[in-house]
Amino acid sequence: MVIIVTGAIGSGKTTVCQKVINIAQSLGYTCGGILTYKARGKGLVVLDIQTGKRKTLAGTDNIYHGPHTGKYFFNAEAIDFGIRAIDRGISSDILFVDEIGYLELGGGGFAKSLELVKADKAKNSILVIRKQLLSAFLAQLGDKPSIFETTISTRNQLPQKICETLPVKCWKQY
Repeated sequence: MVIIVTGAIGSGKTTVCQKVINIAQSLGYTCGGILTYKARGKGLVVLDIQTGKRKTLAGTDNIYHGPHTGKYFFNAEAIDFGIRAIDRGISSDILFVDEIGYLELGGGGFAKSLELVKADKAKNSILVIRKQLLSAFLAQLGDKPSIFETTISTRNQLPQKICETLPVKCWKQY
């Protein structure tokens, strides 16, 4: 099953994913892949869900030798770190990929995750895609995924709704 969490910048997409992870892990399910957070200051951090390790993914200063989109300059080493976390996360009950954006639209960044999801390599996948890019990625994903839109008013209820959608036993126990 493929689930997409979408919404505007700052609507709480990563927060929703973190809460889904907490619910799933409390029920004994394994979670893998990546979450991305805004770092203190002007950058982004990528978190390996399985190990808890983090790397600076991007910054607004041109100190990395990786790709550039909008205001961010990306760290190629951190992209590789994230790809390795996604590769390990495939064997989990739920694979998270937060966030698929402009880099992936051009075939870079974590674009490999889309290929893995299309090839049914993961049992269940939760992909975070910014609302304005959703239509561009839907065509790439094939089968119709379940889509949940995060807003300030819905983000507290979404984690439970997402968990109830996953085809695994015992969600109602939470």
